[in-house]
Amino acid sequence: MHQRKEPEFEAFVSFEQFFEQAEKRSDYWAERAKLEFAKEILFRMNKEGVSKSELASRLEVQPGLVTRLLSGRNNFELLTMVRIAMALNCRFRSHLEPLGAQTVWFDVFNAENKAQAEAGWNPSQFRKVESITSICKILNNESRTVAA
Repeated sequence: MHQRKEPEFEAFVSFEQFFEQAEKRSDYWAERAKLEFAKEILFRMNKEGVSKSELASRLEVQPGLVTRLLSGRNNFELLTMVRIAMALNCRFRSHLEPLGAQTVWFDVFNAENKAQAEAGWNPSQFRKVESITSICKILNNESRTVAA
C-alpha cells in the first residue's frame, strides 16, 4: 500500500489549533482508535465482572499481556480484537464513518437477553421504544439516550 506523507505540524498558538492539525494525521486517529477500543474492553470487563486475570485465562495468555493491551501502548491486530470480543461474550464490529457524519452505536437485545440489557441501567435515564423506525425518528429529532 502506498504510504501517504503526513502533513507537517505548523506553529500553533492554541490547543484548538494543535488539535486541528493533529486530526489531519492518520497516527492521531490510530492512537484514538486504540484508546477507544481499550476503553470498550474495560467497560465490558466491568459489566461482565471479569478481572484482568480472568480475561487472560479466557484468552489463554499471560496476565501481563492483558495489562499491556489495556495500556494503549500496543497495536491491536484484528484477530486479537476479535478474540477479546469473543472472550467478553461480544462480537467485534468496525465501521467507516463518513467525514461530516457522527456515528451513533446502540445495541438492541432480543427477549432472551432482556435481563442482561436491563442490568445496571437506571430506567429514568432511558425511554422504551418499540421499533427501529421509532429509534430513527428519535435520533433525527433529538439528542437522547435510547433503549430498545
